[in-house]
Order: sequence, then C-alpha cells, then structure tokens
Amino acid sequence: MALRAILFDIGDTLWDSRNAPPGAEFRRLAAERAAQALREYGVHHADPDAVARRAWDAMEAAMRQARATDLIEPDYGSVAMLALAELGLDLTRERAGHLLEATYISGIEGGKAPFPDASETLLKLRGRGFRLGVITNRAFGGERFRSDLREAGLDIGWDVEAVSVEVGYLKPHPVIFRYALEALHLRPEEALMVGNSLAEDVAGAQQLGMLAAWRRSAPDAESVTPDFVFDELHELLDIPLLAAAG
Repeated sequence: MALRAILFDIGDTLWDSRNAPPGAEFRRLAAERAAQALREYGVHHADPDAVARRAWDAMEAAMRQARATDLIEPDYGSVAMLALAELGLDLTRERAGHLLEATYISGIEGGKAPFPDASETLLKLRGRGFRLGVITNRAFGGERFRSDLREAGLDIGWDVEAVSVEVGYLKPHPVIFRYALEALHLRPEEALMVGNSLAEDVAGAQQLGMLAAWRRSAPDAESVTPDFVFDELHELLDIPLLAAAG
C-alpha cells in the first residue's frame, strides 16, 4: 500500500537547541516568572528560584517515571501542586500548573532553532501530495506549542498534531500513534514516522506496522532497525518511496 502521510517528531528532528542560553539565564527567567505568578495569586515566597526549581524538578521526575513505566502522561498541575506544598505554598492544581508553565522557557527564547532545511523539506513533501503531521512528547501543548512552531517557521498547517500532553500518552505508547492515524483516516502502512529516537519514534511506529525513518543520532535503544536512515532532512526527498503520495 502506498504512503499517504509523513509524521514528524519535533525536538532534534525538525529543530534543536543549538542557540540555548546558559543555564544561569534559564534559571533567572524561571525565577522571575515564578515570582510574577505568585504576585498574581497574592502569595509570597522568599525564594522564587527555589519555587521554580522545585516545580520543574517534580515535573521532570514525573515524566521520567512515566517513561519508565506505563507511558501515561502525568497530570503536571497536580504534580506541581504537591511539590510546591512541600515549600509551604497552598496553591490549587490550576494555579500550580500555570506557574509551572510560566517557568517553561521554550521556543526561540529557549534557544530552539529549526534545522536550515526543515521548512523547505516539509513544503516539498507537501507539494508531492503527502499529508503531514506531528507526533511529539511535550509537557505543554495548546497555544504555547503552536506559538513555538510559528516562531520557528514550522507552522505549516499540519494535518494532525498529536501532542502527548493533549493525547494523554507518551511515545512510544501505541495510543499516540493511533490518534494521529485515526485523525487522518489512514492505516498504519500508509504512514511514515520520522524522528531521532530509536526507542520512541522508530520502535513506537513499527510496533503498529508503520514505516520509520531515523535521523541518525546517539542510539537510545538496541535491536531496533529503522526502515530508512538519514542525516539531514532534505535527504528524505531522495527516498524513492517519497517521490509522490499514493
């Protein structure tokens, strides 16, 4: 069966963090925004840097645990609420989640930069008739995610956006891949997954019967063999199977 869609991971596949500011600048901005959020709530804490770090550390720990176990995306508002309670802050789940997102320095501000050939390659693939989608693990979706794509020049009018925090499951769980396929009304064999992770992108797609193209990087899994391997995005255009959509 011919391919009709190409689904992309985002981080280290379409963009990377080569322009990221120093860690100290991340921490300064996060503390500043945590302090601003607390002021909005009429709550005081003597160390906003500790507030930001505690919420962020709890989020990362919850995500690591999920990736090592059931792959169900954590409820980060609840995670942050419990973590901040340990610092004496009595916040609702919604306020704790808002504070956590406020401290997330993302997109261009966080140093994300699209690979030079990303936009052109995507548009050429679309010109060949392929439907294009995103399957990505992210703790924040919604407007934050879409604005990051716009700022990076990657807001191409995706045919589907499967964001883990919105779907409720992290790659390589089959649910997030099925979500994208069902939104496109496609069978697994009609779609190709493109990503830099053997464990999440390649193995996750192949377990459903999808083809997978791996952007060569440090291997994060053993005994996983991608269907295609490439180093630069424009090399996708030379894969005979991607000459045109079926």
